[in-house]
Amino acid sequence: MTHARKASRSAHRPQPQLSPYDTGARCEAKPWIPYGERVTAATPAESFGKVDFDDEESGTVCVAYLERDMDGGYTLHVAPLSEDRKVRVAIHYERGVARVNGAQASAAAA
Repeated sequence: MTHARKASRSAHRPQPQLSPYDTGARCEAKPWIPYGERVTAATPAESFGKVDFDDEESGTVCVAYLERDMDGGYTLHVAPLSEDRKVRVAIHYERGVARVNGAQASAAAA
């Protein structure tokens, strides 16, 4: 096969698209403790279920976790880790079920 023919074939190959993680459009989720680990002194129960969301430079933007409430509901906790970045919380309704506690939302906005 000639060099020109090889170049022609490679020019027509579709280039792989960058993922949202690669472009910085979406932060990459990194669990603190992998599933299946046991609670130990090195892996305390309070660290389970927490996820760092890292930007394209591997800097952690925020930590999030979902926890069951005493009433059987759930609360999503989001802890921004950088004062110079804005972190907004958007709730996407599915079947019309979601609520934000007004006092908590106001405190988070302050």
